[in-house]
Amino acid sequence: MAVVVGALFAAGTYMLLRPSLIRVVMGFGLYSNAANLLLMTCGGYSRAAAPPFVGETAPTFMDPLPPDIVLTAIVISFAVGALLLIISYRVYRDHDTDNPENLEKAARA
Repeated sequence: MAVVVGALFAAGTYMLLRPSLIRVVMGFGLYSNAANLLLMTCGGYSRAAAPPFVGETAPTFMDPLPPDIVLTAIVISFAVGALLLIISYRVYRDHDTDNPENLEKAARA
């Protein structure tokens, strides 16, 4: 799982460094998915581990906090991703380019 998380972070970094607003949004999506997988991995899901506050009587349950945090993070990253897509679309519509390096030139023209 560590290799998958590392690959997602690497791909997200590569996408964030590309000169295109859509690729920046996709890089953000890869980052959020990598962070969610990292949280689930660090949550320590194991059939042998007992959750806190239950004791040794219920060894088949897991700690509900990491999945709850990840579910909240998924909802928040979806909303932020939709907002970034809308902003990228408006910038493209107003300036006829999605390259951040050309936005100043497009604004002067």
